[in-house]
Amino acid sequence: MRVALVAPFVAAIDDRRPQIGGAQAVIADLARGLAGRGHAVTLIAPRGSWIGGVTLVDLGIDPDPRAALRPDAASGAASQVAAFAAVGAWLDEHGASFDVVHGHAFDAPAFARLRGDRVVHTLHLPPIDPVTVAAARGARARLATVSRACAAAWRAAGVPVAEVVPNGVDLSAIRAGDGAGGYLAFAGRMSPEKGPAAACRIARAAGLPLRLAGPIYDVPYFEREVRPLLGEGIEHVGPLDRRALWRMLGGARATVLPIRWDEPFGMVALESLACGTPVVAYRRGGLTEVVVDGHSGRLVAPDDEVALGAALADARAMDRSGSRADASRFDLPGMLDAHEALYRRVAA
Repeated sequence: MRVALVAPFVAAIDDRRPQIGGAQAVIADLARGLAGRGHAVTLIAPRGSWIGGVTLVDLGIDPDPRAALRPDAASGAASQVAAFAAVGAWLDEHGASFDVVHGHAFDAPAFARLRGDRVVHTLHLPPIDPVTVAAARGARARLATVSRACAAAWRAAGVPVAEVVPNGVDLSAIRAGDGAGGYLAFAGRMSPEKGPAAACRIARAAGLPLRLAGPIYDVPYFEREVRPLLGEGIEHVGPLDRRALWRMLGGARATVLPIRWDEPFGMVALESLACGTPVVAYRRGGLTEVVVDGHSGRLVAPDDEVALGAALADARAMDRSGSRADASRFDLPGMLDAHEALYRRVAA
């Protein structure tokens, strides 16, 4: 099958460098996995992208990280309009050579320019931006998202999501850790909705060291809310490449995810479970489908830092093999199978 994948234009997708976010990692694994199964995969992505075995289309579009600073604001609207105008023009000329065009961008211009019977859009974020929600309502394409919780939220917003195709992770590439590092782990962008400041407070209250991994997306927030909490066992190690991230997660007693939004899926949680490390998080969004409460982690009421801290003892006592087993429900072969089935339906 001939597949064109259209990436968000907020960050390059480069297997040789640290991944910026979960969606970029999923797109990289999807592109590489489909190519490995014999599909002809073309990736349309920002300048500087690279994935082995995949044809890259460079339209001269530089990544604009400002568009991802706030998922609920169109901070990069002008750049995204220009980017998807270029993508649309390229597909007008070359689109007939593909069986499926699969968009992964969360921008209103993407829905306007990527349209047709052989187009599918995966909604990697919740329906939090009214402009994007309105654009998705009028999309002339098949719509998918990554969890049942996220699909329910989009349908409640009046967007006809037809497919749920969960993310996956390559378990064969991840070695299970033993938690011998003795610290708590947090991974995600340094921005309010991910809750890194709460993770610091929870670790401090529990008297445990904490390692925070992830890029600083919201500089004022980080300087105001997170930096004052660093030190005395709490450190920000910055963005990590995926293998370094897996080593950090595998060495942790537990991964703490005090998210302040409805996580659409929860790639960090899945990667933590794949490393054998239980997850303690708020009961929100797709995390309720990834983490099996009481088996591979604990889920507590949203925004209850005291309850989340108390749940650490339960998580640290769990059998780490159970976390790995729960992660196997979302392995990479299953994700590829689901996408191949989706593409057959779209192409038909």
